[in-house]
Amino acid sequence: MEKPADFERSTAVFHSVYLQEMFAEKNIKYSKKDPKEVAEKYFLDKLIKRSTKTNHIQSFKYFTDFCEKINNKIS
Repeated sequence: MEKPADFERSTAVFHSVYLQEMFAEKNIKYSKKDPKEVAEKYFLDKLIKRSTKTNHIQSFKYFTDFCEKINNKIS
């Protein structure tokens, strides 16, 4: 996701702000120091499911596909 042209700070800051706002809408508490709920397995499972069913978070899909390939090779 590209940051809006009028967002003057870095892309990383934009994504951090976006993430915080998204979590706030769902009443999910998150910080880098204490990720709590987003560190739970069910949260990861939902992200993987979303990346499989949609074209959203495509870079995450590439990462999970890579992890699956590695897992298959070492299993």
